[in-house]
Amino acid sequence: MAQEEAPGSPSTASKRLRLSSAPRRGHRGEVTAGGGEVEVVPRSIAPAASDSMEAPAFVPNSPIRKPYLVEYDSNGQPLPEPSIWPDPELSKAYVKAKQQYSERIGQLSKLPTLDDDTCSESIPIQESAADTILKASKFILGLSAYIDGVLLRQSSGILMEWNDDKGTILTTAHLFCSRSRKVDVWLGGQEYAENAEVRVQLLHKDDIEVPGELIYLDEQYGFALISVPMDPPAPETLPRFCNELIFSEDIFLLGRDKSDLQIGNGKVMNKGAGSYERHHYMYFDADISPCGFGGAVINLEGDVIGLIAGSMGFIPSSTILKCLHLWRTFKCIPRIHLGMKLFGIKCLNLVSKEKISRKYHIDAGLIVVEVSGGSDAENHGVRIGDIIQAVNGECISTAIQLENMLLDTCKGYLEKGIGCDSDKDVVLVLDVFNTTKCLPGRIQLTAKLSHHVEIIERGKYEVSNKKALPQFEKAGPGDDELGEK
Repeated sequence: MAQEEAPGSPSTASKRLRLSSAPRRGHRGEVTAGGGEVEVVPRSIAPAASDSMEAPAFVPNSPIRKPYLVEYDSNGQPLPEPSIWPDPELSKAYVKAKQQYSERIGQLSKLPTLDDDTCSESIPIQESAADTILKASKFILGLSAYIDGVLLRQSSGILMEWNDDKGTILTTAHLFCSRSRKVDVWLGGQEYAENAEVRVQLLHKDDIEVPGELIYLDEQYGFALISVPMDPPAPETLPRFCNELIFSEDIFLLGRDKSDLQIGNGKVMNKGAGSYERHHYMYFDADISPCGFGGAVINLEGDVIGLIAGSMGFIPSSTILKCLHLWRTFKCIPRIHLGMKLFGIKCLNLVSKEKISRKYHIDAGLIVVEVSGGSDAENHGVRIGDIIQAVNGECISTAIQLENMLLDTCKGYLEKGIGCDSDKDVVLVLDVFNTTKCLPGRIQLTAKLSHHVEIIERGKYEVSNKKALPQFEKAGPGDDELGEK
């Protein structure tokens, strides 16, 4: 037997999961939870029971017997049928026996081996994939948010890391949403109850629920971080993250309804974020209940490739990890507001791709689907239907790629001491193809780092009995008729 160590000894203190700044890379670009290497010092393990040790005696429960009523005549013989007026004391005893029997059956039906989930039909999953899901389920937790004791929302979360007797859980900002967004998320309107009480369902045999604390909520990217006191998890419990995404890749969705695991399976869709969603969204063709929002999208190897953001969409791990690095390093996650909604040509159907390639000789880039009124992009003449081919000399094929590049740009400015409160402008060089004139060009956009949610709304002009020029007549260069070239 190993000797028992003093509580304050160095070896005891080192029995924690610690994260360093250097990420650990694995196959397919995977990164350990928290973007850092998890250093593990194994704890003392009790010796396994040897074959020579005597097995403990089985401890049985009392047998289950269903009560039934029997009446006897004066000769001590059982009556073939119950009498119309049975003895009141006998009836009372029978009712009590049935009640005790029902209570016993009810208790047994709550066992994991006999509950409703055990009897329901399971999703057809190969045995190897089932092992992957069960392993990944260890870092999926159930969350609830309450306002004045009233349930606001339920969601799921990913146990990202553990340090100093606390775990950090990544979840969706939807957990705190007290007022739902408009149909178009770019128009704003969401409200969040950041003072809501958070409860975390730990994976314990007694399904214990403990209070959690909101430590960060990002409205732009739609995620939140929760701190919860907990015992150190096993090293293999923490997730691996994979930055690589493959369209049509087989995936599983993992979430929890309280303590019960929720599973969905499908594929990553070859579809970019629509005009009503943020650029950093991707989509799947799988189903999961709203309780699963905030859970994990995993590949067949068990790596986390995204955070479930809604019934059809998820935030890729590449974006999540960049955001978390900024938050850990600078305690903020700024963003450069472009004033445009964009859609990747790569995510179009083949008919549209072929048509754009044939007419413009362009095979990659971002289509401008909306320009915010009064934005620097509008003032430089960028219009709906134009194509952004490159940003700062780098060719961009998807909106996700652009979003990650902007996060890297923000990091570079923050390292130079230029933050959200700085008066210095951020300059981006955009190669733009004017699709109405079939001409390429280059513009310089100026913006600032902002921690606010970006609002994009098409410009308007007033039509009234006042004598005034419509806004579009004085908007900027190149505003002649669409058909004129």
